Amino acid sequence: MVNDIHGELRAAILAATETHDRSGAVAAALSAVRKGSISIPDLYVVLAELLIDVGASWQAGATEVWREHFTTAVVRTIVEACHTVVAEQAAASVGRTVVLATPPDEYHDLGIRMVADRFQLAGWTAHLLGASVPAAELVAAARELHADAVVLSASTHFHRIGLKPYIDQIAAALPDVRIWVGGAAFAFESQDWASDMILDPSTIASLAGQAG
Repeated sequence: MVNDIHGELRAAILAATETHDRSGAVAAALSAVRKGSISIPDLYVVLAELLIDVGASWQAGATEVWREHFTTAVVRTIVEACHTVVAEQAAASVGRTVVLATPPDEYHDLGIRMVADRFQLAGWTAHLLGASVPAAELVAAARELHADAVVLSASTHFHRIGLKPYIDQIAAALPDVRIWVGGAAFAFESQDWASDMILDPSTIASLAGQAG
């Protein structure tokens, strides 16, 4: 039954994007969330899978790049529209703060935007800095915001490789701050990373004791 609901919602959002109906896609998603038909984390799984499929279609030459960009923009609008619901549904504070960003030249930040909401739902104070943040700026933000953890995202093999020296700078400046990594670049190739550094969004509710 749950899978049926998720499938129906995904189909509704996809149908709306295919007819260029951004408002319809947002309305379908918010209606499902407000009715309790789907949780925010499960909605984000549906949206992530939709983006993966559309991206694969573009890479195969079956989808024009502007259509892939349009779908991504619609998904971003849905995520932003869910923010008030996230604030309403957030668990009691666990007394932990996380700063989230992508490293320089990494402009894919939609996934980590969804991860920020998952942390907020779990009772963390989550500060999303966005895309392409220089190490020195991230360190400054983490210090001022009293971060217990930093989450970084990479979408490609190239950006995953670039994360290592970036993380070295952050770890040297913030030795007591927990660092996690995630993103599409870690989905199929992560053997050169410590397993406890790779963030599984489904475990966020249990991570408070590992930070700070």
